[in-house]
Amino acid sequence: MKERVAIITGSGRGIGRAIAKAYASEGARVVITSRTTSELEGVAGEIKASGGSVIAVPSDITKSRDIAKVVDSALKAFGRIDVLVNNAGVPGPQKPLLEIEESEWDSTMQVNVKGAFLFSKAVVPYMLRQKAGNIINISSGAGEKRPRGNVRSLPYNVSKFAIEGFSHVLSVQLKGTGINVNALKPGFIRTRFQDSWSPEDFKKHLAEVGEIHEPEYVKDLAVYLASLGPGELTGESLSAKEWNKLHSKV
Repeated sequence: MKERVAIITGSGRGIGRAIAKAYASEGARVVITSRTTSELEGVAGEIKASGGSVIAVPSDITKSRDIAKVVDSALKAFGRIDVLVNNAGVPGPQKPLLEIEESEWDSTMQVNVKGAFLFSKAVVPYMLRQKAGNIINISSGAGEKRPRGNVRSLPYNVSKFAIEGFSHVLSVQLKGTGINVNALKPGFIRTRFQDSWSPEDFKKHLAEVGEIHEPEYVKDLAVYLASLGPGELTGESLSAKEWNKLHSKV
């Protein structure tokens, strides 16, 4: 990834932080963004201390003007954009359908789906000029059609179905341009998302998936997807669990 420029949303903590640090360690120049300036400054400090190249640009990914600021800052600092990781997300309300407020539904979709749409729309023109680029959408097993014993958040699950669909359809639209669009399913990762979970829900989900991992669990797959050449792999949804098992990283 040497000299590639990567934007990672929601990179002040958790999975986004782990990916940003992994990219920087591979020689990429990283642009980190989230709503919390203090967290971004902490991550930027860690990357710089390790010799990495980074800029931190606070933003709200549901606002086009904020996204434009991030993109402009990346181009000003590094001159190009090679990778976009749409990672930012919210856990959504843990309520049955009849108790979910319209505003709760909207806020979940705004961050988890609209943010990925707006950021992709902002970077694709520059990737088209380069005839190369990698868009990586952080998805979830919650977005898979499969038998499930527990649904923690209806809006969250639906938003991840949307991300799976967005990744596939965008890859079809961009076929032949050199831009790869893929989804990454991290698995059950220890992040602040669990702060909103009840102990009962946590136990149920852990029993269903069988294991929980630290955010660094996703970094090898994230690096692979960001390192792809034009048209090398697109339209796929890859699981960190399967990737790590295949590459003996468990």
